Amino acid sequence: MICILALVVFGIMGIFSASHRILAKEALDCVFRMVTLRPCNSTFDQRMKGKIVGKLINKSPKAAGFVNKNFKLLSTLMVIIFFISTIYSGIAIYNIGIHGTCTPENPDQCVFTPDQPVDNNCGECGIVGCELDHNDCNGGECTCEGPTCAN
Repeated sequence: MICILALVVFGIMGIFSASHRILAKEALDCVFRMVTLRPCNSTFDQRMKGKIVGKLINKSPKAAGFVNKNFKLLSTLMVIIFFISTIYSGIAIYNIGIHGTCTPENPDQCVFTPDQPVDNNCGECGIVGCELDHNDCNGGECTCEGPTCAN
């Protein structure tokens, strides 16, 4: 399963670095063999496992042992998390493009939603920095309601 994740990561990194292109080709071969129900070349899986465990062993031997024993499970979980996050990112990008917010049901939760437009004159009131939906100009008395008033 690490082949799928490695193909995406090394494919993108291979655009900028020639050393990663070799790993991307090996990952592509591994994915192709996996899709055609043939066993993957164990050299790629073992080499990736060795690189990851080798980096971890200097920092935490217990973590390196855990990764070494559970590498298949961890790589499968990483691939599942990768695809889930890709799907949710795609949905958010679609919603931003179509609805202007990443969460149409609750637009205030989206960090990419542009701020509400500010009416510098506040309608007829003339209070500067007050958002349109927070002014109250009843009977000539101009007030700005809510925490959005600059004055």
